[in-house]
Amino acid sequence: MEFSTLKELFATRRSIRKWKTDPVPEHMLLQAIEAATLCPNGGGKQTYKCYVITDPAKIAEIGQAVQNVSDYLATLCKEESDIETVERWRANSSFFAKAPALIAVSALVYQSIADKLQACNMADSRVAEINRGRQIAASRIQTVGAFVDHLLLALHTFGLGAVWMAGPAQAKAEVERIIGMSGQEDFAALIPVGYPDEQPAAPARKPLEELVTFIR
Repeated sequence: MEFSTLKELFATRRSIRKWKTDPVPEHMLLQAIEAATLCPNGGGKQTYKCYVITDPAKIAEIGQAVQNVSDYLATLCKEESDIETVERWRANSSFFAKAPALIAVSALVYQSIADKLQACNMADSRVAEINRGRQIAASRIQTVGAFVDHLLLALHTFGLGAVWMAGPAQAKAEVERIIGMSGQEDFAALIPVGYPDEQPAAPARKPLEELVTFIR
């Protein structure tokens, strides 16, 4: 593949938040998911699982669960200067419930050999410090990130629009119950998907000078 072709794929993908009501063919979703499984994954364990939700009642239930948490959090606003921003956030919290399909991604419980060594010695202050660093860079969460990134690009090639959401995890327990996740996985990301009903402009990106440091 030419680099220019790959860059064009990256450059034309958008985060889509408005969709047509047309159903999304399941074979497209399955092909996109299959392609995304080729992503890098920690320890070769593929520590993720997908739930494809097309039942309107389930989608609405998930949307309401997330909205309920947002409504509660909005009541905690203390700063008058934040009221408008908080209300805008609250009002848009469950926009994803208008999508014809949702893909919920969970992070499976995974313990590497290094994790096992730490778990047995958490009373050691040095081990506790090491653990904090490893939790920030948790393999199973990074694996979910790689999978979702590949999934978004694969969906884009089918002409589908999607957006990567972490916010719905605020209703983690309720979403896990609605979907029927096991106790050996954690709800980590939600990707609403459908045929786009908007054409958002590309957002500005930071210059490389702000993002890259060469240590020569």
